[in-house]
Amino acid sequence: MRNSFIDNISNLLLVYRGFTFGIIILVVLLFLGFGLSNFAPSNDLLWGMGNAPFSIPPTFNYPFGTTTNGQNLFWLLMIAIKNSMLLGFLTGAISIAIATIMGFLAGRFSSGILGDLLNMIIDSFCVIPGLPVLLVLAFALKNYINVVMISLILSIFGWAWPSKQMRNIVMNLNQKQFIMTSKFSGLNTWKTFLHDYLPYVLPWLLIQFLGLVNWAIGMEVTIAIFGMSNMSVPTIGTSIYWAYTNQTLLLGQWWWMTFTLILTILLMLSIYMVSMSISDYLNPRTRLTRLQKSKVLEEA
Repeated sequence: MRNSFIDNISNLLLVYRGFTFGIIILVVLLFLGFGLSNFAPSNDLLWGMGNAPFSIPPTFNYPFGTTTNGQNLFWLLMIAIKNSMLLGFLTGAISIAIATIMGFLAGRFSSGILGDLLNMIIDSFCVIPGLPVLLVLAFALKNYINVVMISLILSIFGWAWPSKQMRNIVMNLNQKQFIMTSKFSGLNTWKTFLHDYLPYVLPWLLIQFLGLVNWAIGMEVTIAIFGMSNMSVPTIGTSIYWAYTNQTLLLGQWWWMTFTLILTILLMLSIYMVSMSISDYLNPRTRLTRLQKSKVLEEA
């Protein structure tokens, strides 16, 4: 299994340029966010007053310039990337865990009362308008808002659509001979899931997880722009909010919004490219075509 995993990663890196580009950018951002940000000065850990010159453009000492309150924007954006990625990963993990359990049970027992009940719950969450409810919840819990709380709020709605797709996949797998054999051999539900279902859905779960990470980052930006987030904690959303609130573009302070948007685009684009490359690789037709083209180019 280890060799198979290494072979798959090697094929992705060699054949899919989007995957290679996405992985490189993502690794760099992970290093900046979870590594370099730990060296940030104490007065640049939260949005507030700093001891740097006010509103100066990028220089050697301040690569991303400074804010209108005299904070080093470089360190603030490193922490913002860290918090936004942490929020995205937490939301993705929680949502996928719920989606996997709900979707599997709804598909496994689709012909019974439990399956019908779970399917009704899944459908109900699919049609609930997410953004208005998220804004109301964020406002109601504003005094307790932090990265973890936002992740929990987003996870309330993030699991529904993947769960519905998971149910359909499980229902299709139920007709397979090896699933029927496990069922009649007396294996309990969770052992059957781990041994028979999970190997088939694991790559799909990874793709869904990456999609949810991007969705969560985008939703946090939306919540922050409405002022419903913890505005003292640096995230991509709060950086955009404060840049807009301080009218930086009107004042000619282009660097604040520019560097924030560049990092946002790089982060979301890298996750998207990794996700789409994996999805393309798992498609037998497109994978075979790409591998054949790669071999032809190598022989040439």
